[in-house]
Amino acid sequence: MGFSGGHYLEVSNSTTLKSLVSSDFTIEIWAAGDTNRADTSRSLVMFGNNDGGNEIAIYQGPGDSSLIIVYINDQRFEFFGVEGLDWRKEKTHYLCLTRIDSSKNNPSNFFSFYVDGKLLKTAVIDSVNLDIGKSNMLIGADYDPPGENNKPGNYWVGTIDEVRIWTKAIQSSEVSFHNKYPDKLTEHYSSNGLEPLIGIWRFNNKQTGIIPDESGSGNDAVIRGNGESLFWVSE
Repeated sequence: MGFSGGHYLEVSNSTTLKSLVSSDFTIEIWAAGDTNRADTSRSLVMFGNNDGGNEIAIYQGPGDSSLIIVYINDQRFEFFGVEGLDWRKEKTHYLCLTRIDSSKNNPSNFFSFYVDGKLLKTAVIDSVNLDIGKSNMLIGADYDPPGENNKPGNYWVGTIDEVRIWTKAIQSSEVSFHNKYPDKLTEHYSSNGLEPLIGIWRFNNKQTGIIPDESGSGNDAVIRGNGESLFWVSE
């Protein structure tokens, strides 16, 4: 799906989305930028909170086309300058954020972030209590304070090919496989292995109004904003 900076996708707050932040999770996204350098941050995916903050979010950074910004618990996890990344080139990149929640044994959480299959950072964040409250999930935009689900903006410009969310932390070997073979999801897992997949939006077929969640969890994405800025890209 192509984004021209005027529309975004909204996934309504749900029990399954809340389960994403209650324990282990993985967020995967395949995206490409456009030929212009971003003057402001552009949001790929965002889970807000009741204050309008970035409970979990991934952005393209401003002013330098090698930048990615990741937020966790409304705090900046890292401002990545990624070697070899140039959002201005017509190349799709694979971004993956995972969390291993060890709160049953201690209050530490292990977060890892990958780009194109390469691990950029693993860090322990103590006493993380993620809570999206009443916030929706956004693809291609973010919310701003005050309040939940308020002031959408920071629209994505470029394309997004696929988004997946899991209620498990996929391992580095799986990350490598997904990076190398993004279209082989069902060949890589048994049916039981796909149960933690609670959201997948493939954008393989032109849609109007709603992008279906193919995981079976009912987390369909509604197209919001200026629909005329939406376009479809054939492979």
